[in-house]
Amino acid sequence: MAKIDLTKITLFKDLKADEISLIKDFLVEVKYNQDDLIFSRDKIRDKIIIVDDGLVVLETDLKGPKTIAMFKSGDSLGEMALIEKSSQHLYSVRVVSPEFTGWELSSYNWHTIIKKSPQTAEKIYQNIARNLKNRLTHANNKLVTLFATGKMIGSYDNFDELSHSVMEIIQNIVASDKSLFLTYSPETRKALVHQSLGYKNIKEGQNLDAHKDNVLNLLVKEPGTSIFNQDAWPKGSSDLPYKCNNLIITPIHVKNRVFGFIILGDRTDKNDFSVNNKILLRAIANQLAPAIEDMIWGKFSSAQAEIKEIYIDPFTK
Repeated sequence: MAKIDLTKITLFKDLKADEISLIKDFLVEVKYNQDDLIFSRDKIRDKIIIVDDGLVVLETDLKGPKTIAMFKSGDSLGEMALIEKSSQHLYSVRVVSPEFTGWELSSYNWHTIIKKSPQTAEKIYQNIARNLKNRLTHANNKLVTLFATGKMIGSYDNFDELSHSVMEIIQNIVASDKSLFLTYSPETRKALVHQSLGYKNIKEGQNLDAHKDNVLNLLVKEPGTSIFNQDAWPKGSSDLPYKCNNLIITPIHVKNRVFGFIILGDRTDKNDFSVNNKILLRAIANQLAPAIEDMIWGKFSSAQAEIKEIYIDPFTK
């Protein structure tokens, strides 16, 4: 039935073999295709879903980033259906992988499990409480981060000050041993370092040749937040100055025009960077991009005005 061991799923943590066997009797295998909605906002909660294989995203219609969480193999979602009878979904859940397989536990079958084995149900309730607490902590951290960055972006007109403030906020949520904030010029194909933390060989004010950098050059051509580790670095990147055991990098871009990069290296807690870290950094980069674009064009306009005043106006008056 399952491609993964149900005992490894946090929803069923600490359940005995006979309890797992009982749960299996009430799980229904389900399959979805890409872009299918598993849950729809404002619809009645009547089941939970356990992810076997595939990816789904939790989406909101509020202003700001649309995707607020991602779920993968072993995750469960929709647990409030087992807690609040006939309540409504606050968000939609959509499949983003080409295919999705999982298991469904209906509210009706859940009530049968409660009658058959209240002790098993109690253990699952405790696991649900832990899962929701962890998600709430992450959601609060993310919302606080997005609020803080959004609130302070408009108060700066200096790249260095902006980068230091943004990176300080990010470090409070995704603490890492190393970090970089770069702005990028498509014309010169160089990336200017505005903040460097933990990299002794990379100084603030230094320029990196992005066109000679396999990673930066790739992300300029195809902007997208990426995670690299020792086994997944592109060929020819062995001598990159920011290379480390584990790294996440997000381009700051508007459409396909890149204006900068946020780089974090080696999480302080020694864990790998996660999908949720990607979502958070991408959301922050999306907030930053218009402000940095405005700063760049503001400096360009100022330079144009200065050139006109010094080199053109004297000869036209």
